Amino acid sequence: MKMFLSVLLGVVGCYISYAQNGYIVSTASRQANTFVESPEKQFIDDHFKYYSLCDWTPGMKFMVIPERKDLVIPVFKSAENGKDVNSGELKNKIMEFLGTEVTDRGFVHFNFDCEGKLYYHEVKNITLEQYCMKPKAGIPTLAYLGDVDIAKDLLEGETLYMRTDKVRIDDPNSTSGYKEVYIGMNEKVTVIAVGVGSRAFPVKIVFSDVKGNTYYQPVAVSKTNCGMLDNDFIMEKKNKYFPNAFGFSDADAKKSQTLMEKYGKKAIYLKAETECIDDAGMTVKLPKYTQFVIKNIIVENGSQSVTLDLTAIDGKLYRIKTTFVHASVTNLALRNDGYFADVFGIGDLRAKYPDTTEETWDLISHGEVRKGMTTDECRLSLGYPIRVHKVTGGYETWYYQRKSLDFTYKKLERIN
Repeated sequence: MKMFLSVLLGVVGCYISYAQNGYIVSTASRQANTFVESPEKQFIDDHFKYYSLCDWTPGMKFMVIPERKDLVIPVFKSAENGKDVNSGELKNKIMEFLGTEVTDRGFVHFNFDCEGKLYYHEVKNITLEQYCMKPKAGIPTLAYLGDVDIAKDLLEGETLYMRTDKVRIDDPNSTSGYKEVYIGMNEKVTVIAVGVGSRAFPVKIVFSDVKGNTYYQPVAVSKTNCGMLDNDFIMEKKNKYFPNAFGFSDADAKKSQTLMEKYGKKAIYLKAETECIDDAGMTVKLPKYTQFVIKNIIVENGSQSVTLDLTAIDGKLYRIKTTFVHASVTNLALRNDGYFADVFGIGDLRAKYPDTTEETWDLISHGEVRKGMTTDECRLSLGYPIRVHKVTGGYETWYYQRKSLDFTYKKLERIN
């Protein structure tokens, strides 16, 4: 016992000594939950409760929307005679859940009332608890109407913004009954009706754009009985989940605001001769080093391109398209045309060279040099030389591809 206590005290002593020697460091504590959900996801969490199969309560209503396989394999049996019922006969009928029971043979029955007749969905060779634990446990054909009713109350007449560019229109000539069409990302739309879609995507949202064209998008909200896991909503199914299909705010306006907070009223200049639109709507070419202040940033509808409203130092107004996003940071060849950092430099360039005259700036902006210009002015005009040769006495020569410049004490003496 004494030996054990000695060892224990030694360990404690070592720990205290180690803790006091400054090697133990930690980060500042932070709150456990700092994640902020999107307004669209919060909307789902606040209004649409997910009910697992074992949480279904009597009175919950569903509509029978059979898929092709459901027309081959019956989903329901008649409680009157125990015989299979063709799902096509129940199409678009409303089923009210009555509860579950376990038969004498150990089969699980999910009981429903439909227009005064009783039906059940039968599950064999598994307990109710075991069946409910299956990842996609549910009953085929049934679209949960609770989601539809709530969505109808909350969304009809509301303004939404598209977060997907692929939607549907009804097409009776198609075997699927619809045709997929494209709509502008972030397009402003108005919900004109909400109805039932399918088991997987029970809420059918019908909406119109500003031109009066109507479309619809079937979406999942609570995902009750949808038969899909969260990670199933990917690729072509991604836009079938409400937060991926619709937004409550104008994403372009928010993006524009964010960009203005970062770049608004900043001084910028052109790195090369660039085409732009003047205040008369004419396309003009401005020379490099034209200096501006960013007046406004307009995000184009659902596009990566933005339009900069610019005020030049002479007070004239111009517009130039650019983008703050490029396809690859590692492969310059994949950069988008008009990438901001390629087109513009940030800062008041002329303020850095207060001794440079307007006449010299005009030469610089057109890539010209003349005797008497400084090394800084020549570098601004022609760029960095291929090679520099310096000798004693303040002499140096700059070599370019087709010319060389001789300087004496940083002043241009001769152009060769």
